Amino acid sequence: MTPRRRSRRAGEPRVTARGSRASVVGVAGYTLVELLVVLGLVCAVLTAAVPALDRAADATEAAGAARYLASVVARARFDAARRQRTVAVRFLRQSPVAFVVVVDGDGDGVRADDIAAGVDRVTRPDDRLEDHFPRVRFGISGAVPAIDDSRTLGAGDDPVRFGAADQLTLTPFGTATGGTAYLTSRAGVQFAVRISGVTGRARVLRYDHGRAAWLPV
Repeated sequence: MTPRRRSRRAGEPRVTARGSRASVVGVAGYTLVELLVVLGLVCAVLTAAVPALDRAADATEAAGAARYLASVVARARFDAARRQRTVAVRFLRQSPVAFVVVVDGDGDGVRADDIAAGVDRVTRPDDRLEDHFPRVRFGISGAVPAIDDSRTLGAGDDPVRFGAADQLTLTPFGTATGGTAYLTSRAGVQFAVRISGVTGRARVLRYDHGRAAWLPV
């Protein structure tokens, strides 16, 4: 006696014979066209998101570089008070710009000839922003107002503005030779590290092109 075939309930997958194109056809399956549409949408979203993420990373790295330089100045200021000696951050004219920290050894201030003679000791050898922050350099990305005076600075102007010697001097009394170092990223994000001559403290500023103003960070 031939057994009676059980009828297929609604919603159950249709079972086909073995060897056919598909053994089980699910009711929730995706076609190749649907998968291609989804992949296309994902690619479009990623294409739009990657430049935005890159700009955000660029700005974050520039901010980190400015804070790093400010921390170097803060440490030099602390050392000057601790040693009761003048400490200087000297910026070297080379490409890329490097900076060193030097301690006065004979009480007459940090001088180039004393450094060469070994009297004034270098405690932090050549350091470069690019070694820590590849996207950032000392520079001015475009027309920005100078922080120390009423001039407008441009891409060709000196980004390190601590006098003719390019030396930031910090005394044991907490004072300093005031000035500003300007930093820019590959995308043109503009930061500055401003040193107060009265207190020797460093402030990090970012230029807001929309407001045309320097804003504290």
